[in-house]
Amino acid sequence: MTPSFRWNDCASMASMASLSRLAFVVALLHVVWLAPDVRADWPSILGPTRNGMADASCNLPDSFSGLPKQIWKVEAGQGYAGPAIAGNNVILFDRVKDFDRVRMLDASTGKEIWRRDLNAKYRDGVDPDKGPRSVPSIQEKSVLVYSAAGDLTLLSRKDGAILWERSLRSEYEGDDGYFGAGSTPLVVENRVIVNAGGKSACIICVGLNDGKTLWTASKGDASYASPILLGATASSAHTKVVVVVPARLATLGLDLETGKELWKVPFGQRGPTVNAATPIVTSQGNIFLTASYGIGSLTIRPSQSSAEIVRKAFEISSQYASPVAMDGKIFGSDGREDQGGGTYKCIREDDGNLVWKQPDMPISHTIGIGQKLLVCGIDGQLWCLPSSATKFEPLWKTSLPKGVFRAIPALSDNHLFVRTSSGNGDALYCFDLK
Repeated sequence: MTPSFRWNDCASMASMASLSRLAFVVALLHVVWLAPDVRADWPSILGPTRNGMADASCNLPDSFSGLPKQIWKVEAGQGYAGPAIAGNNVILFDRVKDFDRVRMLDASTGKEIWRRDLNAKYRDGVDPDKGPRSVPSIQEKSVLVYSAAGDLTLLSRKDGAILWERSLRSEYEGDDGYFGAGSTPLVVENRVIVNAGGKSACIICVGLNDGKTLWTASKGDASYASPILLGATASSAHTKVVVVVPARLATLGLDLETGKELWKVPFGQRGPTVNAATPIVTSQGNIFLTASYGIGSLTIRPSQSSAEIVRKAFEISSQYASPVAMDGKIFGSDGREDQGGGTYKCIREDDGNLVWKQPDMPISHTIGIGQKLLVCGIDGQLWCLPSSATKFEPLWKTSLPKGVFRAIPALSDNHLFVRTSSGNGDALYCFDLK
């Protein structure tokens, strides 16, 4: 049920008004847009299909010796926003002093193409890092960024000019919480769905072209987790495209066109909890949710108008790293960075039972590439595993320069793009993994 298209194609496909609603959805789920300068794009959070899976053209080697070759390095300011990649463009979103900085870089050289400084309004929070947490989103002609203060801005991809901006947290009376806004908005069908949180509305849908509000849904606090597109569900009236949005205390299924609540499942709790891992869709069409502290995971089976709880468990309780579903299994980090790391685990999709675990691991991001996994520890360690492994037995292991790599990495054309966020001398790197 996970849509197999590039997210930066949504704006151009929405103009195909001559298609019927059903035909449009079919096109939405299957068309792949190719930029003139073709790369294996990573246009927003968790890659081309927002599930941690790399483009099919990527292929990690079976063996790797030494350290990854550094292609380039660019200084970075504050923030935990990972890079986004489309064509030969890389977008880096960070903070320097009182400005949130958006830069477009050449993916081959790291050379700056343009830069746009935005007023940085975020001030509070328990973390001394005040930079952006949300990954940029690249469309065919635009770049969307969402700041830690909840400001949504659309820029021209050509030159970085501001096309429109909205202070959504302020407009809808949102609370910065512990860490500010951390959910990456979802761009689809000329719409932008924002998990913003607020007394007036929690989930806001605005038009990509003009930023005007199209609909709102629910009320209350947002989570740090990002919405996903579930796909189409047939009904006697019409075909719905369902957006799954994890708010702080519940995960909702909403009709993309109207914002109507189709179902709602409680998940999360009050207090010092972190719900930051993006929901993933399994091969069985279920949705896997995970959060920390002491929340664990929830597997739900969505239907047209409801969602059935399949399983509650604690095998994977992720603080912020999103798991990956591959080959009937789920791979991901269990544990907390503030308690020294955790355990990397593999569980079965069908029953949630543990397949294997590797203790004493750093919190790790996971990228799926073909039948392999690239496990990226926030301490810079890298492991390549076969998805068929019956235990933690890497094909190879290597490491990156010293640093803290909390930001979600990106993989494009077998090049790994990673940034540090340790608070001193941070940088965005491009490494060759061929």
